[in-house]
Amino acid sequence: MLKDYIQLCWFKGEPHDLPVDRKFLWINISLYLLFGLFIQANISDPIEAFLQVFLEILITLIFMSVIVLKKDEGFYNFERFLTAILVCENFIYVLGLPLAFWFIFAKGSAVETYPIYIAGFLVFWSLAIIAYLLKELFEFSWQISTSLSILYFLLTYLGSLGLLLAIGI
Repeated sequence: MLKDYIQLCWFKGEPHDLPVDRKFLWINISLYLLFGLFIQANISDPIEAFLQVFLEILITLIFMSVIVLKKDEGFYNFERFLTAILVCENFIYVLGLPLAFWFIFAKGSAVETYPIYIAGFLVFWSLAIIAYLLKELFEFSWQISTSLSILYFLLTYLGSLGLLLAIGI
C-alpha cells in the first residue's frame, strides 16, 4: 500500500484507485506527529513543538473537510486524500530530516546556505504534490489546485505558528 501512495510523490499513479485502510491512515498520522515533533523540538521547546504540530494536524483536517464538503462528495475521498497528503508529507519530512543536521553542522562554513536551498526545493515539491492531489482527486484546474495548495501551506504552517503567537505561547 505504501508503494501505491509513494508513487504520488513522483506525480504518478491514480489517486482515485488508491486503497483506503484506516490503520494505515493512523500510522501516517502518528508518523507525521513524530517527524513534526522531532523537527519542531529542535527549533523550539517541546511543549510549543507539540502544540504547533497538533495545530498543523487540526488545520489539515479542517482544510480537507472543507474541500471535500464543498465538492459535494461526502467523505468518499476524505480518507484517501488525507492519507495521500500525510504519506507525501512524511516522505518530504524524511528527505528533510538530514537537512536539519546539515544546517546545524554547516553553520559558519562555506556550505551553510545549501540546506536552505534544498529545503526551499522540498517546500515547492510539497506544494506541487498537494496541487497534483487536489487536481486529480477533485478535478480542480491547475490554477485552483495550486492556489489551494499554497493556501494549505500558509494555513497549516504559518497559521499554526500565528495561533501560538496570538495566544502567547
